[in-house]
Amino acid sequence: MARIGDVMTLRVVAVRPRETVQVAIARMLEENVGSVAVCEDGRLVGIFTERDVLRLAGQEGGIGEALLEDVMTRRPVTVTPEDDVVDAARLMGERRIRHLPVVQDGNVCGVIGIRDVLRTLVERLWREHDPAAHDRARELLRRG
Repeated sequence: MARIGDVMTLRVVAVRPRETVQVAIARMLEENVGSVAVCEDGRLVGIFTERDVLRLAGQEGGIGEALLEDVMTRRPVTVTPEDDVVDAARLMGERRIRHLPVVQDGNVCGVIGIRDVLRTLVERLWREHDPAAHDRARELLRRG
């Protein structure tokens, strides 16, 4: 079993809910990440991803001065550091999610992205010839 805590990215790029979408996009570009955690007092209250940027850009009125609290995904799906990577892969595939905040005691301690998950599944598949890892990797690549 590969734990999320062993493969997650520890660096969390966070923004506040009252910041603008433009600030979030600038942070995503600066940090070369596909999502930002929206946090208030250290607690995760939402997530804003590159898909959200595209959705907003396609709407009438576009991005403008929209605030993150108005457009973020509230109550995002999360995982814990103890969760198994295969379970995270299943969740990502079922929910069509590319970024999962890793939360412990209500605080964001990392992020796991689809690339992290796929890399771990492929390594596990090569090392252990694990059928579950094979199935999850295949499913994620098919839904890509």
